[in-house]
Amino acid sequence: MSTLGEVFGPNGRERPNPFKRDAEGKIVSVSAISAAIRENPTRAIQLCKAAGENLDAWFPMNPK
Repeated sequence: MSTLGEVFGPNGRERPNPFKRDAEGKIVSVSAISAAIRENPTRAIQLCKAAGENLDAWFPMNPK
């Protein structure tokens, strides 16, 4: 379940998936991905999978 802030941006419209690439195959905003990961890591993983991105590239399993 997601909160209203996770689904809708400040203008009330649904936020686009930050992991989706543009027509040229480039990531539009790495800072939007970083914010999504900080805000809700579980949801960010779901968005990454939905965009067809490699999870290991965005969420490396680094030991702490």
